[in-house]
Amino acid sequence: MQAKILDIVPIPFPPPAPETLISFAPFVNYLKKRKEQSDCHKSKFFSYVIEEFEKNPELLGEVKPADVEQYANQMQLIYLSLSPMVEDEENHFWGLSLPMRPVLMYTTNALYRFAQDMMADKVASDQIPGTLEELAKEKLEYSYSFILERLYGMTNFLNRYFIHSVVDRKTGLTKYYKQKLDTRFIDIATTRPLPELNLATLKSKINDSRDVLPLLQELLPLDMFRFTGFGIASIEEVTPQYALENIKGLLLDHSSLKEDDYYTRFTDSLKSLIGSTDVEFGALPFLEVNGRPVFIDGACFNSVLINSAKEHASGEKSYASLAEEYAKKPKVTFIRDIAEEDEGRHEMIRALKVAGVRSFAMLPVFFNNALVGAVEVYSKKPGILNEALLSQLEPAMPLLSQLLKNTIDQFNDSVEKVIKEKFTAVQPSVQWKFNEVAWHYLQNEHQPQSRKETEDIVFEDVYPLYGAVDIRNSTVERNQALRKDLRVQFTVLMTVLEKLRKVTGFGLLDEKIFVSQQWLNKIEKDNSVFNQEIKLNEFLENDMVPFLLQFIDNQPELTAIADEYFSAINEKHGAAYENRRALESSMTTVISSVNNYFEMLKDEIQQAYPCYFEKFRTDGVEYDIYIGQSITPNKPYSNIYLKNLRLMQLTSMAAIARYSHSLLPFLSRKVETTQLIFIHSHPIDIRFRKDEKRFDVEGAYNIRYHIIKKRIDKVNIKDTRERLTQPNKIALVYFNQKEADEYISYIRYLQGEKLLNNDLEYLELEELQGVSGLKALRVGVNLSAEEKAPAVS
Repeated sequence: MQAKILDIVPIPFPPPAPETLISFAPFVNYLKKRKEQSDCHKSKFFSYVIEEFEKNPELLGEVKPADVEQYANQMQLIYLSLSPMVEDEENHFWGLSLPMRPVLMYTTNALYRFAQDMMADKVASDQIPGTLEELAKEKLEYSYSFILERLYGMTNFLNRYFIHSVVDRKTGLTKYYKQKLDTRFIDIATTRPLPELNLATLKSKINDSRDVLPLLQELLPLDMFRFTGFGIASIEEVTPQYALENIKGLLLDHSSLKEDDYYTRFTDSLKSLIGSTDVEFGALPFLEVNGRPVFIDGACFNSVLINSAKEHASGEKSYASLAEEYAKKPKVTFIRDIAEEDEGRHEMIRALKVAGVRSFAMLPVFFNNALVGAVEVYSKKPGILNEALLSQLEPAMPLLSQLLKNTIDQFNDSVEKVIKEKFTAVQPSVQWKFNEVAWHYLQNEHQPQSRKETEDIVFEDVYPLYGAVDIRNSTVERNQALRKDLRVQFTVLMTVLEKLRKVTGFGLLDEKIFVSQQWLNKIEKDNSVFNQEIKLNEFLENDMVPFLLQFIDNQPELTAIADEYFSAINEKHGAAYENRRALESSMTTVISSVNNYFEMLKDEIQQAYPCYFEKFRTDGVEYDIYIGQSITPNKPYSNIYLKNLRLMQLTSMAAIARYSHSLLPFLSRKVETTQLIFIHSHPIDIRFRKDEKRFDVEGAYNIRYHIIKKRIDKVNIKDTRERLTQPNKIALVYFNQKEADEYISYIRYLQGEKLLNNDLEYLELEELQGVSGLKALRVGVNLSAEEKAPAVS
């Protein structure tokens, strides 16, 4: 035992501080009461202890801390009175402390060593002021908890214990200990009358100590209290409980942490739970798509099996096979020593050996009796992993099941999000309306006269913005590529037929050569051949291919000749598709780049003001944007958002023209884009078409807007055969000058920014079916300018 003063947390009470006096009178008085209630054996012992204290009457008055060491024998009697007789002092964390202060004055050897280690760690860690404030707050909470319980009968009101963290020097792990204080032998005296407290007010603030502590300090200043006696301090290790609480907190706070940090803290808590840093953990959530196991990077947390497989480029395959096999027979797998296992027995053994693992366990994890994955427990040191250590993970299994279930749910939500954003019309900006209608439908579903149809989803008075980026002359380019490929195809075909005739002398081959030559002549001279595409395909697919296959049947020498043709018409590699492949590859590169740009633009414009953005993939990319108060009822709408959006629209078209032009050196076939904007200044209504699962315009006037935007992509300038849309230019179609004036101001601004050329044209357009009076602006894009996007309001 140690009779020495040891201040565990040297933090003074904030002023005004209470008076604290050491006295053993409360303990002696307690024994005198127990003496009358106990059997003869205990009564004799209590009498002996009382007598020993009364031999030193100064102990029943005020005792100075420095004098306690002189009374070690009496302190030992207190320990014997309050602790089990068989308790080992070397392992029992027990001590006497000053009343309401974490200052030890007599301790077991175990508690003394612990307190010294804890203080050394606190000094070494150079505690930050925020931590000192927390300690002072804990001290206040503890004192007021005692006061409220003893004088007002309010129990469990505030914090009644301290948690201390100590780094275990052997393992390097942080361990957590709960310090309790037995206050039975502390008396409270007041220097002035106690005020009446409104307990309802205090209870209403029980969950917010930032409010209740200042209130208590005002109503019950600590300098009106005198604490007399001593406390009994005890320490209990709560590392497992604390580790589990940390894991619970991580599950709740996952979104605020980076993935690496999240996983590190998670595994550190598991290591604290089992008390070893030589053990690592991996998690394998069983992700599925359409009932098949799938793999995605980032979902398998530090899995040694998957990481080893990924090094050999088989991560997905390994995951799928492992998940499928394990799901059939989920069971605990424990390999005590990998080095002694035969690699040929299972691929898993080989992967573990490659990773340097010496012992390994895989535990199935269930959520509501359904398998959600598995947890790997492994060590690269021999003799570390055993059944006893694995059993310590049992309390964490429900939390691990929640982790894997959360991962599966996040994956499924991500799939749903992609489907919603990429393949349906339900975008976040209008999701609220669909939610509302769905809720109304569910409300009415169980009514006596339930509605069988959902409400119409209509957004009124929204402003439309239409734009289109198209591949210039895409039909002409395709026809030219097809003509070149057909020329190659017929040339090869005729060569093959000639060789077959030379070898066999078969007369029908002459007729096939003659017909093929006629088709080749049409391809070389007559553009109308493309109007006979059905007949052409019928000749090639339904005539020549069956003929050749039948002609060479079971004749290897003829098969080798005919294979020249069949190799040429292979869509993926054949020479007869080379031009079309090159064109499609170039067009796909350009359109995909434009599409990706619009995806980024969609996210950017939502930051300024939520609106509905819908893209259509054609030979280019068309889009409709709708903005207005009815789409975003909770955010006040102003025309400044529309003006900002129109400026972004024009700027984005200039950026796309520059970017698509910059791709030309990297394309196998030169393809250029044209940029078109339709200016419409009046609001329209849009309705969700349930049958088509998309939004469309509503009403006769609004439909006219829809018709116009579909007809202007190939419009010519009036009295000419010149197409309005041209590469490296932006065309803006409008009806009235008032509609164009706003965009002209934006054009002037972008010309000043050197993003557009100073070549603005004012044009009249030819009449279209049912549409007359169209006008246009056309301006060139400065292809050498650096992209400079407008600020988002």
